[in-house]
Parts: sequence; C-alpha cells; structure tokens
Amino acid sequence: MDTSETKEIFFNRVEVEKAEHINCDNCFEPVVFMLKDKEHGFSIGLETILKCLFFAVEKGDLPKLPSSWLKQVHQYYRTTLANEEDICYYDYEYYNKK
Repeated sequence: MDTSETKEIFFNRVEVEKAEHINCDNCFEPVVFMLKDKEHGFSIGLETILKCLFFAVEKGDLPKLPSSWLKQVHQYYRTTLANEEDICYYDYEYYNKK
C-alpha cells in the first residue's frame, strides 16, 4: 500500500449485516449483491464474485476447487470465467459415483 488513497480504499471494507433474496428482472445477472461500505451503497454481481474467487485460487490464496463444482457453476450460470486447469482438481470420488 503505497499511497494514502490505496490505504483509504483498503480499509473501507464491506460487511454483510443482512441478507435477503429478492427477484430482480432488470439485474442482468442471476444473482446481484447490494452492499454498503462506510460511504455509499453499491451492487456487485455473482460473476464478479466468482472472478475474485478464481483469482484467489489461481494465486494460491485458496485451495483448488473440485472440477464437479466448477462444471456445475459453468452449466448453471453459463460462465467461462477461468482456465479450469489453474483453479480445479479432478474429483475422482464424484465422477466414480455416477
């Protein structure tokens, strides 16, 4: 964190205080989170959250995800967000049950 602006952004964290499911025909994504930080409200789509998750996995900050989970996410939300080899492992247990 080099600048005071970067520090200000970093420490202006969002916390979940309340959650509810609302149907939104105009949200353009299957799931949109309405959030509020110290200064203002904003929204973030599930696709952006998934991109953040995949980034953390690719960088080694989180463990790799089961390929069956990633496949279900891709099918359900029709995403092509990540190179599967970098973020998942083949979960033999799941595929052997089929």
